[in-house]
Amino acid sequence: MMWSKTAALAGFALSGVLVTATAQPSGDNLSRVLPETVGVSSQRLELVSEMLRQHVDDGRVAGLVAGMLHEGKLVYLESMGWQVLSESPMRDDSLFQIRSMSKPMTAVAALQLIERGELGLDDPVAKYIPSFDSVRVFSDPVAQDFAATRAPSRAITVADLLKNTAGLSHRFSSLYRENGVRSRGDTLAELSDKVAAVPLIGDPGEQWVYSISLTVLGRVVEVVSGMAFDEYLAQEMFAPLGLADTGFFVPPESQSRLARAYAVGSEGLQLVPPMAIPITDDPPLKEGAAGIVSSAPDYLRFLQMLLNGGELEGARILQGETVAAMTRNQIEPRLMPFGTNPEQPMLDRGWGYGVAVVVDAEKSAYATHNGEFGWSGSLGTFAWADPVTNTALVLMLQVQPAGAHALAQKFKALAAQAIIEK
Repeated sequence: MMWSKTAALAGFALSGVLVTATAQPSGDNLSRVLPETVGVSSQRLELVSEMLRQHVDDGRVAGLVAGMLHEGKLVYLESMGWQVLSESPMRDDSLFQIRSMSKPMTAVAALQLIERGELGLDDPVAKYIPSFDSVRVFSDPVAQDFAATRAPSRAITVADLLKNTAGLSHRFSSLYRENGVRSRGDTLAELSDKVAAVPLIGDPGEQWVYSISLTVLGRVVEVVSGMAFDEYLAQEMFAPLGLADTGFFVPPESQSRLARAYAVGSEGLQLVPPMAIPITDDPPLKEGAAGIVSSAPDYLRFLQMLLNGGELEGARILQGETVAAMTRNQIEPRLMPFGTNPEQPMLDRGWGYGVAVVVDAEKSAYATHNGEFGWSGSLGTFAWADPVTNTALVLMLQVQPAGAHALAQKFKALAAQAIIEK
C-alpha cells in the first residue's frame, strides 16, 4: 500500500489491509467477466493485446498495463513487458507515476468541500492563501519583466484553479524554473507562496493555460479541511473507493511493484534519472497537479465512480450534479480552442474541472462521443471515460516523451471497436 507516513492518523496501516472505520466499499462490482456477457468482443480485445505487445516486443516501450471497464465490469486487464528492463516483469498491479492524471483527483477533493458548503467556486484564493492578495500581472507577458507589472483585473478564484484560467504558469515553465518556484522539498504552503510571488502571465479568466493551478488548489483543500492534503485524500477518497495502491510515494513494501521511467532515444530506451526526492521517498510537496502514484486497477475504480455519478459500491464521493459539472466544458467559447501546446490546440475538446471534455466529436482525430472525458500524464499514462457507452480505459506506462508512438490513441481506438451490439 502507498500512503503518506501521516496517513496512519486517518486510520491506515502502512502495510497489510485497510483498517479505517470510514465508509468501505461493499462487495466487488468491478469483478472480471467474460467480455461477451456485457457486449464486448474477446476477439477484438485480442487485437488490442497484439498491438500493445508489438510495441513491447519491438522495444518501443519497456512494459505496460492496460485495462478496460464496460458497464461497470472488468473486461480487460493485461500486463506485458517489464517494470525494469530484463529484471522485473510487469504486473497487473504495478505502480506508476501518473503525473497529470493526479489533477482529476485533486479536483474531486475540492468539489467535495464545495458540496459541503465549506468552499465556494467564486471564493478568491486569497481568502485561503493570503499571499495571493498581492499577486501582480506582467505588463508584457512575453518580456516577463519583474519591474513592469500591474494589478490583475480581478482576483483569482477557486474556479480559476479548477479550470486552468488563473493566469498561472506550468511547473516546468522557464518562468518558474528560473525563479525556483517548484521544489519537491517545499511544503504546499511554501510552494503556494512562491507561486504568488511570481507575476501572472495574464489576467484571471482571460486565457486557458496548462498550469500549476491544481497544486495550489491542494493547498486550498488543506486550509479549508484543516488536514494535510495527503491525509484528506486518503480519508475522503482513497479509502472509501478502495484505492489501496494510490498515494504520493511508494513505501518499501511496495517498491518491488514500481515501474521505472524510460526515455526514447536514438540508441533505444534509456532510464530516466530519479528526481532529487525520488518517488520512493515521502516528499514534503504533495503535488495535486502531478504527484500521485497509482495502479491501473485503482484508477479504473476512480473513473467508474465518475461514470456512476459519484458513487462506487455503496460509497458516495460526489453528488451526481457535481460530477456532471466536473465533466462538462466550463471554458467560455471566446477562449477556445486551446491546448497544452498553444501551437497545436485541442480542436475537439474543452475543459471541465480537472479534466478534458469532448465538445465536438467531429473534430476528433479518432472516433469519440461528445461528453467523453479524461486526461493523461507526462510519462505516458492515459485515462479516459465514455458516458455514452459506460466505458473506462486506463493505460499505464512510463515513457518520455509521453506521446511516443501515439500508443494511447491506438489503444483507445481499438478498445472502442471492441464494443459490439448486445
